[in-house]
Amino acid sequence: MFDLQYDANAFRKTIDELVPRYQQSAVLSLLETAEAGDKDFDAIGLGLTGEKTDAGFVFLTGTRAQENGQTIWGAIKAELYDFLCTKSKKYANERKDGATTIKHAVIIIATAVSAQFHVTVGVIAGAVTVALMSALKITRNAWCEINQPIKQ
Repeated sequence: MFDLQYDANAFRKTIDELVPRYQQSAVLSLLETAEAGDKDFDAIGLGLTGEKTDAGFVFLTGTRAQENGQTIWGAIKAELYDFLCTKSKKYANERKDGATTIKHAVIIIATAVSAQFHVTVGVIAGAVTVALMSALKITRNAWCEINQPIKQ
């Protein structure tokens, strides 16, 4: 039974343990904001991956988009969609196990995406935490509906 639920305390602990200190205030701001929407999560996620910069933002972590045009933030959301919203074989064991925690989910997604872009897990842990927080805060079903891949 796969039943990952939003838990602010579990997110705080995950942020403290996995997210680099210089990214923590941005991630925590979303945790503390009750009315944060999908666009707010996207803005922070893009900022943390270096794909959107604000004046004065010094710590860029982004890489160029891959040849297929996929960005880090796009890959994070696609991987999270696969993990939460599909029955793909890739994450069958995690879904079947039922013991997946927020921290475990962040590590799983960050590991998968970091390998695609040749960056360390720590570089994208904050963005993965933001994406997972978004999915669980607005409910998994709503997030899956909003982030469905465009059918061609």
